[in-house]
Amino acid sequence: MSSLSREKPRQRSQPVPHKGGVSWWDSLSPERKMDLLGVLLALLGLLSLLSLFSSHHGILTRWWVTALQLMGGDGAFILPLVFLLFGFWLVLRNVDRFPSPSIERGTGLLLLYWVILAVFHLYQGGGWELAAAGKGGGYIGALLERLLVSAIGQAGAWVVLLAGFLLGVIMTADISMVDLVSSVESLVHRMRQESKRSRERLSAVERKRSSPVSLPQSPEQREELPEDFKPLPVHENELPPTTKPSVLAPSVKKGGGGSRLASSWDSSSRPEDEKPIPSSQQIWQLPSVDEILDPPVEETIQTNVDAERARLIEETLASFGAPVHVVEISRGPTVTQFGVEPDFIETRSGRMRVRVGKIAALADDLALALAAPRIRIQAPVPGRHYVGIEVPNIQISRVMLKEVIESEAFRKIRSPLRFALGKDVAGHSVAYDLATMPHLLIAGTTGSGKSVCVNSILTCLLLHNSPVELRLILVDPKRVELTGYNGIPHLLAPVVTEAEKVVGALQWVQREMDARYHRFSQSGVRNIAEYNRKFSPPLPYLVVLVDELADLMMMAPEETERSLTRLAQLARATGIHLVLATQRPSVDVITGLIKANFPARIAFAVASGVDSRVILDQPGAERLLGRGDMLFQAPDASAPVRIQGVYVSDLEIQRLVDFWRLQDMNVRATQRMAADPNMAEPVNMDLPPSVPLTQVPLFDAEMGGREGDPLLEEAKRIVRQEGKASISMLQRKLRIGYTRAARLIDALEEAGIIGPASPTSQVREVLDWENGEE
Repeated sequence: MSSLSREKPRQRSQPVPHKGGVSWWDSLSPERKMDLLGVLLALLGLLSLLSLFSSHHGILTRWWVTALQLMGGDGAFILPLVFLLFGFWLVLRNVDRFPSPSIERGTGLLLLYWVILAVFHLYQGGGWELAAAGKGGGYIGALLERLLVSAIGQAGAWVVLLAGFLLGVIMTADISMVDLVSSVESLVHRMRQESKRSRERLSAVERKRSSPVSLPQSPEQREELPEDFKPLPVHENELPPTTKPSVLAPSVKKGGGGSRLASSWDSSSRPEDEKPIPSSQQIWQLPSVDEILDPPVEETIQTNVDAERARLIEETLASFGAPVHVVEISRGPTVTQFGVEPDFIETRSGRMRVRVGKIAALADDLALALAAPRIRIQAPVPGRHYVGIEVPNIQISRVMLKEVIESEAFRKIRSPLRFALGKDVAGHSVAYDLATMPHLLIAGTTGSGKSVCVNSILTCLLLHNSPVELRLILVDPKRVELTGYNGIPHLLAPVVTEAEKVVGALQWVQREMDARYHRFSQSGVRNIAEYNRKFSPPLPYLVVLVDELADLMMMAPEETERSLTRLAQLARATGIHLVLATQRPSVDVITGLIKANFPARIAFAVASGVDSRVILDQPGAERLLGRGDMLFQAPDASAPVRIQGVYVSDLEIQRLVDFWRLQDMNVRATQRMAADPNMAEPVNMDLPPSVPLTQVPLFDAEMGGREGDPLLEEAKRIVRQEGKASISMLQRKLRIGYTRAARLIDALEEAGIIGPASPTSQVREVLDWENGEE
């Protein structure tokens, strides 16, 4: 072998250890270094603030205060405040409620500091002399102010500073521009609401003070009044709104005639040929809740089952490397929510809390361990410091409508359109006001509890409103859900069961909305509540309830969507509210335009997460149990709330309907007795003169009545001139809807003007060319 091969390979040089060993700073973990840095920054900020607001300084603090004032001027306190907050931020970085520190947030704080100093200096006139005196924004503000003003002028400097302030807020808070704008809008809305409430309280106090009659409340006060004291006469139209009678005096109109619904419930001045009948006034009596609704049934709760389930949850999650401990157990009628707080685990970088996403990913494993059909994990529970694990109860209790109506949550809502919704996972009663929603969308599969929810809403409205205060339009294409309400005096028309008539009904509601807005503009009011406080007779609220939206969207999708969208956008102030229900939650039924105008939504059990996203814009409804188990998305809530809906039996509904039907018969009998013998028809005894007790034709105005459509002759002329006929052509030429155009085509075919439909084309042949062009 050669000498080269016999040479030993060179060994690599080993690092020489430091003579002094490992330093103290290097021996600390990154977590300890962050804690130490946070304590030092907080201490520096606190000492700086105390020095700025104190008149006694040492050598070091005097120099430091002078430096701060020269750098920041009037904003010298900002930098110590930033040091103090950033120090606390670093110390409390592992707490869940505090955001984690990042370079982006630090950059945002620095940008905000510069912008504020520049604004201080620019607002006080600028100049280096101001900075040398320790005023304005100091030398930092002066430098930024000089650069901006010399480059883009003073106006441009203000624009750049505003943009920099918004950018700093976005980076510091780690939110988007949309979230920032929505937060500002919600803050402004709350401020307006508070100012409105304060004005209403002041006006109520002023009305109470300016009341013309102040009767004594005790015998002692009566004795103090002089003997010749006489109270001022008070006319009925001078009473405050809270003391006006809720029932109007009846009137008899000579000449008879059936009552028809005009385009507006216009309460103009009473004609001279009408005379009141004060001796036959009929007052609507509201039904008694105890007589209509069944009492709730008490249930037995086994607490040992919940404790055993809590132990299983802790053991199961710990076995998968996600240790937690149960901090709260809330038992509801359908599910029990176990509030679990994540524990800490040891990692290479130190202690770390278990991630919420890891707990949420173990839902199926928890369902297996607890032998539960479905488990829903709410991570985290809004406003709480724990994750909610909702486990179905072994015995599901039924929530009766009466117990929710008698609860404090329902009683504290002072609105005629309040309704009971059910109980949440903690067993608390939940009630809402339809007027604040202002419209409601309900969706869920067949048998999930959708129809029961619709009936419970109607039951609550009928229990607390007379026909003077509330009118209803019910649409039921299935013909079996809402037809039982026929005959109650609240209905403007019998329950609409034919889909082709629904478009006409919605168009009538739009005309009523426009007429009410016209009345509001003439009266100088903004909404129905203000109008009813100032004027008499009051306008009734109008609720339009559609039980199956999918059937309407198949028949006339464009007209239905256009009418519903316009009503949802504009009808709130006029007291018109919509309730839509469907069992097919798909994008062709619940379109984006409809969903955008219905912020209040109820999702019952659905088949897949896609259907849940269509209703709520997020999954979750596919894990519901059915039979009234729902997710309710309130307009002012960030996340949906799980609620077990109330149950209303058919017997309770029948009692309520029979109550109103019997009272309606008594009203009509009283009318016949009080009316003039020469009258052909009785009159309404308690409703405003222009509001009918029952509404018969909602659709004759659209279809032209029994004499035929007034556009039939124009349609004949068009088809003869064009030489062909189709539904789309009549829609375009006459600017009408699909339903009316289809009826015109049928009428033309019956008259022999056009031929029958072809199996391969929608265009029809013209047969009668009279007065036309060959």
